[in-house]
Amino acid sequence: MGPVWKLIRGVASCDRCGRAIEEYPAVGRVVDFVFHPEEKYCWDCYAYIKPLVDEVAPVSQDPYQPVTKPAIP
Repeated sequence: MGPVWKLIRGVASCDRCGRAIEEYPAVGRVVDFVFHPEEKYCWDCYAYIKPLVDEVAPVSQDPYQPVTKPAIP
């Protein structure tokens, strides 16, 4: 699935400026209904890149996750 944004609560550091953050927007991918963050941003950095978010990946590269096992055995 393509890039997904999610608000995460927890202690981390911003991937852009290194500032400590407790609640932050993160971009990542969803695999098997589990979100895996790839990049985390503080609110100041997110406000800076927000106009560019729609340009990052306007169309998903692989819109469907391949089936690893059948739903009905």
